[in-house]
Parts: sequence; structure tokens; C-alpha cells
Amino acid sequence: MSHKILVLEGMTERGLDVLRSEGFEVDVQKAMPPEELVKIVAPYDAITVRSSSKITADVIAAAANLKVVGRPGVGVDNIDLEAATRRGVIVMNAPLGNMVSTAELALALLLAVARNIAQGDASMKKGTWDRKSFAGVELCGKRIGVIGLGRIGREMGVRCKALGMDVVGYDPFVSQPLVEGLGITLLSLDELFATSDFLTLHSVLSPETRQLINKDTIAKMKPGVRIVNAARGALIDEAALFEALESGRVAGAGLDVHAKEPPVDWKLSQHPKVVAMPHVGASTAEAQEKVGTDIAIQIRDYLKGGIIQQAVNFFQLSSDIYEHVKPAMDLAERLGAFVGQALPGKPERLEIGLYGDFRDLDLKPILPAAVAGVLRGSATGVTVVNALQAAKERGLQIVESTSSAQLSFANLVAVRYKTSEAELSVSGTYFGPGQPRLVDVDGVEVDAIPAGHVLYVKNDDTPGVIGHIGSTLGGRRINIARMTVGRKPGSARAVMMIEVDGEVTLETLEALRRIAGVKEAKAIRLG
Repeated sequence: MSHKILVLEGMTERGLDVLRSEGFEVDVQKAMPPEELVKIVAPYDAITVRSSSKITADVIAAAANLKVVGRPGVGVDNIDLEAATRRGVIVMNAPLGNMVSTAELALALLLAVARNIAQGDASMKKGTWDRKSFAGVELCGKRIGVIGLGRIGREMGVRCKALGMDVVGYDPFVSQPLVEGLGITLLSLDELFATSDFLTLHSVLSPETRQLINKDTIAKMKPGVRIVNAARGALIDEAALFEALESGRVAGAGLDVHAKEPPVDWKLSQHPKVVAMPHVGASTAEAQEKVGTDIAIQIRDYLKGGIIQQAVNFFQLSSDIYEHVKPAMDLAERLGAFVGQALPGKPERLEIGLYGDFRDLDLKPILPAAVAGVLRGSATGVTVVNALQAAKERGLQIVESTSSAQLSFANLVAVRYKTSEAELSVSGTYFGPGQPRLVDVDGVEVDAIPAGHVLYVKNDDTPGVIGHIGSTLGGRRINIARMTVGRKPGSARAVMMIEVDGEVTLETLEALRRIAGVKEAKAIRLG
């Protein structure tokens, strides 16, 4: 099935080629307001959007087929993350492509503010030679406070260090060891404000960081501080900054981003102590090429193989870690789908355990994969993004299991599922890359491939049952691709896993259940 992708505000030709080469249907449109977008989004599986378009809750609700939203660049505040997560839509960004370009622009603003470059240039263009009015300050030996030590903030810190500056930083989610090798010292926010000659903002926009620079925090700053913002305009209370520039408390500001873009009130951008740019931090040929191609590759990989990269509403995993976690996620989802379809009744408890080589993996991204598998058969729109929320709404308890038992396999995922009517445990392993196996069902050893159409049969361990099952399927022209039979010694019960080439009808299942010795027969569809 070909996927449809809506590209808003353009993408590089290389990025478009990545998508079109897979046979995806790609529509390129100009930016449009949400009320127009809701009229056209229904058929699309993916949308890429830049900063001029908004993906609101209404847009997400109207996009019936939407699976992923991609943002070439970093900021996703124009996307309703809560609505996307609730719908199970992955939101991805491409934070690496414009990292250097944004850091370089922030550095350019820093230099321009320190040396009054824009003001001096404007004076020269008027034919005025005025050396006294544009005297500046050196960066070397001064302290710069970096607020937000993500990739761009760290890049900026490295550049400032190279200029001989004392670099300090604040980020509640970063530990000292992460930035120690870069020569950055972490401080409290108040200490950073009180001691920094320059501030550069690289924080994400959140309820906690909105208007982080305000009248109260400016009062805590070193008099004559200079401020650079190449992150998000709403990090600054613009009225408070204007007042501080007027009073001299803030000596200058370099702004690439603004609370409203374009500004409604231009007085801050036009202030003589401000160097202002029209949000061009990522606007270099190199950055646009990188972010456009990066997001295209991420969307392609997700639509083709479910590979999640740079998601902002799922667990952040680097590509090398994801490579190790993905097999366990896939296996957990298949096992979850098996037990979810095998058992009737209201979901009550799901227990998941990782063993062998899988034991060292972080279980956090694996749990929602198993839950998504369990719930997908009974609830529409459940994905790994919203699986845990869906489980909570349905009263499904999720538990991590542990065991010290010796294993017969190098790696193992074990799932035990309990409903209001029954309970079932299954285990799976990988024999090699791309070779998942279902190896245990309800304590009975089996060897089945958890993919496609599978018949799950519980029967008495007596002669003739297998033959009757084969005859019943053959009489209905259902081809058996593979069959595995297991039994538990001394229990007089057996399990059959029959992989068939197509769907098994309810009538066929009823015929199987009428066979003497067959206790249960279920048709299960696995990924």
C-alpha cells in the first residue's frame, strides 16, 4: 500500500527524492491556516511542517490516516503534542541538521551585540563617521551563561570557550559529567544570572520556560548584561526587556526569534540597542539540506518499518541504542498481539519480563510496544505512543517481571496476560536477525514464527486429532504453511500452532472446535 505524504512549506529535492523513491505519493503545498488544512488532511499518512503552519488538535482529529508528523528542524511548539499523543501519532523533529547553523548565528549575534556592528554599519550607510558612539566590549575573559544545554547550547558553549570566555550553564536535565569535557560549569539559575556578562538562550519552550527572562529575573542579573536569543521568542517577556534596555540594566540584545512572528509591535526590534533578525537561525543552504533530508529519511523508515527516530512524544533513543532495543520491541508487540487476541474478557494485568541478552535493555520503550499489541485487537488507534495512556483508561495494570531461572535461549521476552475470564503466558526469542520465534505457550514448548495468520489450537494429547484438523482445513482449501506441535509431559494436553496462508473464517473455527479432543481454536493475526 502506497502512503500519502503532505509536505507543507517545501522540502529539499533530495528529501523529496527519498520519499518518492519508495513509491510514496507526495503532495507539496504552501503553508496554510488550520481551518484550510482540516479540509484536506484526511487521506494523508504523514505531514511535514515548518514553522509557518500549525498542526492543531482540530487538524489531527481531521487526519483520519495520520501516523506521523515531521518537523524539519528543532521547534515543535506549532504542533499540538498532547492531541498527537492521544491519537497515537508520532511527532518527529530533525534536531541535528541545523545545529551548527543556529549556533553560528547565535555567535554572530553575540559578536554584533558586543561590538555594535549593526549600529555602526547603519551609521556608515548614512555617511556618518562616528567612532565614539560604537565602542564595544571584548568577549575574551567575560562570563557567558548558556541557558539550555541541548545540542545547540553545547555547540554555542564550545565556540564561546574557543574565544576565551568563561562558559557556565544551566539546564535541569543535564548533569555535570555531560558538559565537563566541554569546559562548561553548571550553576543554579540565580547564580548564573548574578554573575554572567552575557546570556545566550537555547532552551525549549515549555510552561516552565515561557517568559523565563522577565522583570524579576532581569533584576537578578548583573547590570549591563547583554542577552542573545536564537531559540524561542516566548522565552523573553519583551515588554520587560524593552524597559531594561531603556533603563540601561540590559546593555544590548541580539534577537533572532520573537514572541510574535512577524512582530505586531516592532518597538523592541527597532530599539537602538537591539540587533534583530527575522528568525533565520536555520536558514543556511547546508542546514536546510540536512534537516529536509533527515526528516524525509525518518518518515520513510517509520512508514516502512516502524523505526522511531528523534521522536519528541516517545522515548528518546539514539540510533545505536534503538538498534538494540528494536528487536525486543517488535517481539514484545507480537507476543502482546498474540495474548490479546487469544484471550476473551476485560484486560486486567500484563506482566512483561526481559531475560538473557535482553535483560540489560531499558524496558521503558518495550512496555508500550507490548501494551499496543495487546490492545490493538480491541481498540482502534492504539500505537506505542498512546498505549500506556490507553492501558490506564482501561484499567490494565502493567508489571515488570523478573526471574532467576536458567534459560535455554540467548535472549527472551516473556509476557503473561490476565483478563476477567482467563490467563495466558507466552515467550519469544530471536534465533538471528529477522528470525523471531514463539517458543512457549502456556508452559508448552513450541517453535512458531509469530507472523501472518496463525491458528492457535489447544487439544487433548491423543492420537488422530492432528489428522482431523488437517483434513478439516484441507477440505476448506486452507493451506498449511507450517505447523508446530508441543505438549507438556504428564498433563495430557497439547498445543498446536498452525501457520496458514490466509484468513480463517468463523465457520472453519467452529468446525475445528467440533473435532473430538479440540478444546480451543483461535485465529490470530500477527504483524
